[in-house]
Amino acid sequence: MLTRIDHIGIACFDLDRTVEFYRATYGFEVFHTEINEEQGVREAMLKINETSDGGASYLQLLEPTREDSAVGKWLAKNGEGVHHIAFGTADVDADAGAIRDKGVRVLYDEPRTGSMGSRITFLHPKDCHGVLTELVTAADPSGQH
Repeated sequence: MLTRIDHIGIACFDLDRTVEFYRATYGFEVFHTEINEEQGVREAMLKINETSDGGASYLQLLEPTREDSAVGKWLAKNGEGVHHIAFGTADVDADAGAIRDKGVRVLYDEPRTGSMGSRITFLHPKDCHGVLTELVTAADPSGQH
């Protein structure tokens, strides 16, 4: 069962400049940074708030590390902006299967490693009214990233 908005992914050309904008404008601080070589991104997670299920909600800022990454291609086509929305779940495998059974294309046969050791998969945007949708199971069983 989907329990919260885990994060909203925002694609950007300059991660440091974008982080500074969110810090200076809204007071959001960086909770975590990493480079995901598999996905070809450098990212910063900005924690927004805690949630009632013990998890948290974040903004995920994504800068491509290579032009041929999914985010790099998306930026070239669309420019900076909202890239995807992610919903938290205790069991990404079960929820992805249940959603697949409803006719929505799941982009990965098996979930992959996401931010902070989470397990993730994506749903095809054409099946989700134009919105690239991610399902996330946090590495920490409490739902905290």
